[in-house]
Amino acid sequence: MNRQFQHAMLPLPVHDEQSRQDFVHDYKVHVLSVLGPRQRAVYEEGAKPAFERAERRLPESRRDIDRAMKREPSWKMWSSLNRTGQELMWDAISDTAFRERDRLVAQGRRLRASKGTGALKVDKSLEVPRYIAAVDIHNQPGGYGLVLGDDDVYAGSLYDLSAHHYSLGGLNPMGSDPGDSTVAFLRERYPDLKPRRILDIGCSVGASTLPLADAYPDAEVHAIDVAETFVRYADARAKDLGRNVCFAQMNAEKTDYPDGYFDLVVSHLFFHETSARALRNVMAEAHRLLAPSGVMIHSDVPESNQFHPDAYDQWWRDWTTHYNAEPYRSTLRDSSLSAASVAAGFDPAKVYETKIGSAAAAGTYKKTHGYGAEWHLVVTICATSSRSSQSSARRSRADAVMRMQRRRRFALAGAAPKPITRSAV
Repeated sequence: MNRQFQHAMLPLPVHDEQSRQDFVHDYKVHVLSVLGPRQRAVYEEGAKPAFERAERRLPESRRDIDRAMKREPSWKMWSSLNRTGQELMWDAISDTAFRERDRLVAQGRRLRASKGTGALKVDKSLEVPRYIAAVDIHNQPGGYGLVLGDDDVYAGSLYDLSAHHYSLGGLNPMGSDPGDSTVAFLRERYPDLKPRRILDIGCSVGASTLPLADAYPDAEVHAIDVAETFVRYADARAKDLGRNVCFAQMNAEKTDYPDGYFDLVVSHLFFHETSARALRNVMAEAHRLLAPSGVMIHSDVPESNQFHPDAYDQWWRDWTTHYNAEPYRSTLRDSSLSAASVAAGFDPAKVYETKIGSAAAAGTYKKTHGYGAEWHLVVTICATSSRSSQSSARRSRADAVMRMQRRRRFALAGAAPKPITRSAV
């Protein structure tokens, strides 16, 4: 695996820690790229015929496939191995991040005191939303909201390490491929865009924020996240790398910014970690924040069923929902971000979804066994609805669209909808 770029805030492993991390990388590569593809044959040659004999029909949905594959020892073994690889990854990198914690706290203080003009706003009174606080997403120990003390950056540093190891280096050494890919898309599709202000929603540690600052040096770049240590770490990281970004601990469902404040609103790898209700609220808030001539782009992993019509592929991608603490991922897969954008008040004629190639795969950095070389974008241009008169109507439309989508999902699954629980928090 190509090494992660060593900026001043990155936890640095000692020899034995690096050896363990290299072992985990090779283990995960083998499980994902060698053992994983063999499960297709297990399904086609074993689970599928067994299901047909028992049910007198072929599997019709990913839920049928799930029932069939859960009887297969090979699948049980693979799933256990894959989950074990994730736990081994956290064990290997947590040792490094915790050992480096005090040094990074001091380093962050020095950087904030001496470098750059970018601002940092931490809101100690902000309550981390339950859909984040109740789940250790990706099984990250302590979750995104973990704070161990004053000026702490531990959870942020752990996330920075994990993004590189979890993607097996597929996000490039800077971890910025989602942002780089969005910038490449904007330059090609909207070459005349000159935003005065940019907002990155759910910025985590700012890896995909910095390409926006590079691409639009005259713009005022803002980035928000609910996690205190994430924005504190992101601020210090950006200052070390010489970028000026205003980071703030803020809930994207309800921000402090004025109406129409931003010409470009983006997010990267955000919605698949967001509940259905929060997604509606974020879309509505983005509608309020986007200037009439602005552009909104949300980039995520290409999970939508429209891009993966094959039921086996859909079932395969459900693994992270059930076994990697990403409970909202399947819900997002069944949803339409375009519909959610329209329900929030955006003009349906100016909303579209597309897939784009990865900038890392297209550039000089060679993608190995990491993320696929694609990103799913939902793009909106020009917010034209009246914000003051349509707030309640927008929310009602959003609720109606989501109820319709939910009924459709259960109809496809052949089941009656159950009362909404955590996925709609």
